[in-house]
Amino acid sequence: MRKVGFLIFITLVIQSCGVDMDVLEYARKTINLSLIFPENDSDCTEGIIVSDTESELIFEWIDENNNAPYILHLTNISNSQTELYESETTEVAITLERGILYSWYVTGKINSSSEVWSFFNEGPGLESTIPFPATAISPVSGASISRTSTTVNLIWQSEDLDNDIVGHDLYFGEVKDPELYGTDIIETRFDDIPVEAGKTYYWKIVTKDSVGNESTSPVFTFTVG
Repeated sequence: MRKVGFLIFITLVIQSCGVDMDVLEYARKTINLSLIFPENDSDCTEGIIVSDTESELIFEWIDENNNAPYILHLTNISNSQTELYESETTEVAITLERGILYSWYVTGKINSSSEVWSFFNEGPGLESTIPFPATAISPVSGASISRTSTTVNLIWQSEDLDNDIVGHDLYFGEVKDPELYGTDIIETRFDDIPVEAGKTYYWKIVTKDSVGNESTSPVFTFTVG
């Protein structure tokens, strides 16, 4: 299995792009289940091959606080369908379609949750893969930025196993289904967006590759003050 790493990228963002450390601290406080497998932004070749179209993977995570029972939320990104799987332990075996991009996260009792991870369940004879859904780097979803802020810089991360991403569309606004704000953005950031104190904003990213594949991120949110 090949894993696409982020650590160098994120370190550079933190050091050079002025990511709010309070934003990062928010993420650490609210995410308390740690995912293990399938790994984030990976080309998953492991598991038991059931047929030409299906394979079985064992999903694994860590919880030091024993927040069982758990609910695993698994989304087929190709058709946006989400299935829920309950488990009393920190693993569950699931039969998946091959050649499909998935995202997943785990919730437990007492308001516990993990990050959202994505992976590609490799299948035979595929010529192109869909980009992984973009993830918010700054502001992280749910964060509150300084009340004195008059603009915000949106920073995200996008990955594609084919390395053929050609652009991004940004949706941004004050409603939960934000309108298109910018198209065909080459960089993984959009700077100097006007914001006002006391308001909540929503944004998402559509990532596009060279053969017409697209993926849509979750809707991220942040407040000003």
